[in-house]
Amino acid sequence: MQIQAKLPPRKFRLPLSVLGLLSYSLTAQAGLLVGHLTDKNGQAMSNAVMFATPLDTPSPAKKPGETSIVSQENYAFSPFLTVIRSGTQVRFPNKDNHEHHLKSFSPAKTFELRVNSKKEEPAPVLFDKVGEVALVCHFHDWMRGFIYVVDTPYFSKTDASGSVALNNLPAGKYEVKAWAPNMFGEPLAQTVQVANDGPSNVKFQFSFVPKAPPAPRNLNKSTATFGYD
Repeated sequence: MQIQAKLPPRKFRLPLSVLGLLSYSLTAQAGLLVGHLTDKNGQAMSNAVMFATPLDTPSPAKKPGETSIVSQENYAFSPFLTVIRSGTQVRFPNKDNHEHHLKSFSPAKTFELRVNSKKEEPAPVLFDKVGEVALVCHFHDWMRGFIYVVDTPYFSKTDASGSVALNNLPAGKYEVKAWAPNMFGEPLAQTVQVANDGPSNVKFQFSFVPKAPPAPRNLNKSTATFGYD
């Protein structure tokens, strides 16, 4: 007689990304921290950050030469939200047909960058202070993006279900924080004990409903806003 396994009810299933990390963690005996982030109405919070800082031991040393990429593509920042560790350099390639003029007035990183798709890509920008960096384009005022800089190697973004998984955490006590674009004040914070023999779970609920990221735009030559030569 063939026995057919039954799946648990849909509301109790974890996203495949989290299940994959859970499987790997249990095999490798590494700590796994699974988070679920919601807005003030209890709805899943995508494009949010969760990061964990160890309290029992120092954070692992930074890897030299870390680089990340934030493209301008279809007149939007791609990705809308980027999370990096301090000391990382970020490239800003322009994949659109027209020039962009990037700016940030954020205390964590203030910079201004002209990016012409027909010329050589500008030098990467070093992000060496923790915190929020809001990106805008002087030529295309609807363009918005964010870089969030942390001082720990344990970080990730939520998926569409509001879930996030931090893998390979040594067992111990962590300060776990959550941040989302356009929030006011300091990140939400909890202290969590992470075990090495199974997943640890944490939940955060924000006090606001996030704005949707600006949609990409397929602009042709007659409607695009030009930069200056």
